[in-house]
Amino acid sequence: MVAHILGLKLRLLRNGFKRSVGQLIGVVIGGLYVLGMIVMLALACWFTAEQNPFPGQLSILIGSVAVLGWAVVPPLLTGVDLTLEPSRFVHFGIDPKVLGPALVLAGFISVPALLTILGLLGSAGMWRLQPGVMLLALAANLATAVMAVLLCQYLTIMATALRAKRRFRELTFGLLFLLLVSLGPLLSSVISAAETMSDWIDPISAVLAYTPLGAFNALPGALAAGDFARLGICAVLGAVYLGGLYVLLVRATGAATAAPAPQQRAATARGLGFFKLLPATPVGAVAARALTYWFKDPRYAISILMVPMLPIIFWFAGNQSGSYTMMYFLGPLFGILLGFSISADVSYDNTAFALHVLTGISGAADRAGRAAACFLVGIIPLLLAAVLPAVLSDQLWRLPGDLGLSLAAFLVALGVSSVASARYTYAVALPGENPMKTPPGNGLRMALTQLGTMGTMAVLLIPVAVPFGIGLATQSATLGFLALGIGLVLGLGLLAGGIVLGGKWYEQRAPELFQAVLLNR
Repeated sequence: MVAHILGLKLRLLRNGFKRSVGQLIGVVIGGLYVLGMIVMLALACWFTAEQNPFPGQLSILIGSVAVLGWAVVPPLLTGVDLTLEPSRFVHFGIDPKVLGPALVLAGFISVPALLTILGLLGSAGMWRLQPGVMLLALAANLATAVMAVLLCQYLTIMATALRAKRRFRELTFGLLFLLLVSLGPLLSSVISAAETMSDWIDPISAVLAYTPLGAFNALPGALAAGDFARLGICAVLGAVYLGGLYVLLVRATGAATAAPAPQQRAATARGLGFFKLLPATPVGAVAARALTYWFKDPRYAISILMVPMLPIIFWFAGNQSGSYTMMYFLGPLFGILLGFSISADVSYDNTAFALHVLTGISGAADRAGRAAACFLVGIIPLLLAAVLPAVLSDQLWRLPGDLGLSLAAFLVALGVSSVASARYTYAVALPGENPMKTPPGNGLRMALTQLGTMGTMAVLLIPVAVPFGIGLATQSATLGFLALGIGLVLGLGLLAGGIVLGGKWYEQRAPELFQAVLLNR
């Protein structure tokens, strides 16, 4: 049975590459890129072994990052391969004592698992000057890779039932997204506060050495330093962590095959929500529906979460470099990102797009309603981002130009996105799925569509960017007012043109759009 399940996983992996030529090319290119990075890091560890002052601490940090990455990214952010999910075997009556170990072993048959093992083994080259320690490092890194994959499998099974609850998924995604976005600035601040590298790498690695993240990778450093007490403690802790995790995983797998996770229940609605607040017109109805998505669909959460996070990131970056210039471009950046977010509105609708097709709503009303919803969500953050930097820095002369470029970026982005979403669709995460999930075989089309949309926005903003740039260089408020005037006229004109043109394309292609979103499932 174990051999049969492992063979099944190999066939599923092989057949996955046959699904699409584009997907196969993307996987090959991505795999070669990651493999090249692994080779470069392995060579760096090998050839810098003589100059490396922190091999023991660095080994612990590498292992901890690998385990933590597997514990966070696949189960909670990008999703994992669920072709052999334990609940799929609930009807076959297979003995959990046999099925559990088989599914555990099947978890290692994947491209990410193989690349992780190769990367960790390659990092053992930092111990090449001590062959005995290097052999121990190879075994320790292999055990760390096993720990990472087992932890990923266990957390995935345990989170399955919780992921059936929409609020849990939204809260988890929001917290993890904020944590990952702020992780870079936080680490940068900690490192810059330390006078030497040992001030931060020593205490962090000392703590991680006794946790499941770095227990095994602490062994080579302890042996090289002759600290046999620490060597024994970390070896025992690593064995206990790994053995206990394996037992928990087998039990969780058996429990999942006996009692599948509860099905997701539909959310209950109370009142009319935004439909009560907006006019009872076609444009108002579309805007109310779109606003409901903005506040309840986690796939739109990325655009909203970036609003408070970008100022924090730019402030940290300015604090490190001593220049806060990027803070003045928050307004235009908000405008581009928020306006661009509706370029995939039809794709996000999925089968719900049938409401628009069957009711015969005009294309202009559909485009205007979606743009109006995004405008209502983004206008206040946009104005604050455009005004506050100039006011707080007492550079009021640049206020008109900042407002002009920000408003122009937002309006132009809404106009271009209104056209793009009526003409091009691509596969996105389905409703209820992980917002960070990227459907297979669609990367090239998505990249080209997004690149073309962004490039068009940049070209159309040139008439505003020129007076803004000259006014910024000469500190001229007059040119700033010129940029504001041009930005409002150009932005409103392109938004109106985008709604009209996008509406015509929508009316001509509504059945094709509906067919496209069905194929993108």
